[in-house]
Amino acid sequence: MTRSNIKAFTLLEVLISLAIMGMVMATVMQTVQQTRMAVDAIHNISETESVGPRILEQLRTDIENLAVSDVVDYKLLKGEDDTLIGAGADKLDLIVNRRSYIPALANDGNRLLHPYLNEVGYRLKQNPLRSDFLELYRREDTFVDDEPFRDGSYSLVYDRIVSLDIRYAKRPDFDLVWEDYWDTEVEEALPFALEIYLEIEVQPRRSSESLNIIEANRARLSFTDIIHIPEEKRWRFRHHYQPDRISDDPEEAQDEQLENEIADDNSASGF
Repeated sequence: MTRSNIKAFTLLEVLISLAIMGMVMATVMQTVQQTRMAVDAIHNISETESVGPRILEQLRTDIENLAVSDVVDYKLLKGEDDTLIGAGADKLDLIVNRRSYIPALANDGNRLLHPYLNEVGYRLKQNPLRSDFLELYRREDTFVDDEPFRDGSYSLVYDRIVSLDIRYAKRPDFDLVWEDYWDTEVEEALPFALEIYLEIEVQPRRSSESLNIIEANRARLSFTDIIHIPEEKRWRFRHHYQPDRISDDPEEAQDEQLENEIADDNSASGF
């Protein structure tokens, strides 16, 4: 075999192949980085749009399910103004008429039930791992007793709370007057509305590339919700109204009687 019959790549061909491989690898790496950036951005935006509203929705659901017809006295709702580490850390306790999250043992001792009348409360404490944040806990007690604003089981709602402030409006007005404290046992009435201000910090996943997406990496967010308590529910509580279930047509009789009595009460009070 002569030298002229040996076939091989020339140096130029090898260099061109390496250059093409380098461009392919660069393209692949760029695609991977963009994918990482997109995943982080989607995660951050999802956290931004869901954490705060979820907490407010939990509070709203409890407040909207106040057990106004299931208490014999005025111990139904108590809100206290409080601060921790210089931030708002208000307390809220109430009795709600909704299915419990925590099961309770039935009287026969053989079954677990989810009662529909429960004590609920919200408390904050300093985060033991991050001293500049608060932890929000939801209290639930499936047995309503003479001390409905104490005891129960606590579950963590969120561990990066910056501030929680709850205010109460006594009556409807063009310019609502807000108060920092409310006790239905003292007022013998429910507030007209509650204003909840919540400030949290989300835990963003930040790749170095996703830092350029400002909206996806906002850490501290604030939310506000105003919850109005219907006049019918406030009237029921003020007058300890118990639905009359002994009637030929209970639902129709209840509604008609209640509407008439509310109308008479409103006209007498000027609302």
